[in-house]
Amino acid sequence: MKKLLAVMLAAALAVGCCSTCRMRVKNAKPLEGTVWHLTKIGGESLTLPADEFNIILNENGLGGRGACNSLLGQYATGDKFALRFSHLGSTKMLCPHNEQLENRLTQILSKTTHYDIDYDMLMLMQNGTVLAVFKAQEASK
Repeated sequence: MKKLLAVMLAAALAVGCCSTCRMRVKNAKPLEGTVWHLTKIGGESLTLPADEFNIILNENGLGGRGACNSLLGQYATGDKFALRFSHLGSTKMLCPHNEQLENRLTQILSKTTHYDIDYDMLMLMQNGTVLAVFKAQEASK
């Protein structure tokens, strides 16, 4: 009886988890056209102003902003969530803060091999290792 109860409980949990997972995938933000705000880099959680360290991917390529510099570049997607950035550049203003973080972000973009999206979180990865995590920005009103 206990064994049957344990199997039924495990099955119920699996079904519940799977439907939750399906909803997260179904409601996931799109890679392109979403403003992604940097929240974690190299395992380090960050608290940054909403108007800094954002990227957006669209038909024109990669655009975004670091601490004070504009970011730009090209990207290509492929099978199995492949993602490669190229021709990365930025303006060269002297930032009063977070210039090193801008440089780290550019390095991470150049190392990215693929991505994953979990609802409103974008993870940039290199061969299975998460390099940076971004959160989708709410649409401005």
